[in-house]
Amino acid sequence: MTESRQHQAPVKHAMEAAEQAILIAQKVEHKLHMAITRADPQAIQSAQAALVQAKQQIIAAQDQLHTFDTQEYGQQVQQTLEQLTQASQDLEANQEKFHTPKQIR
Repeated sequence: MTESRQHQAPVKHAMEAAEQAILIAQKVEHKLHMAITRADPQAIQSAQAALVQAKQQIIAAQDQLHTFDTQEYGQQVQQTLEQLTQASQDLEANQEKFHTPKQIR
């Protein structure tokens, strides 16, 4: 029993990191939308920098989860990978949609 828990610890850690990356991505998107709503150039730049960091966290979480066999660890890993992909796509869409105009960079 202890062996199976120890064997699953890396997967659990990777899943927690992935969930954290998804939450951060959602918060960053909200931060960007709020900055744009307020038309605050500094807040927009800050949110865009956070967006880049969130994308990096998502990529790292995806890489970490890809090291585990989805056959062995099941549907939960696959679903989390899909959620990470969706979060990454959302971040990219926001980054493209709300780029900072050159005059305020």
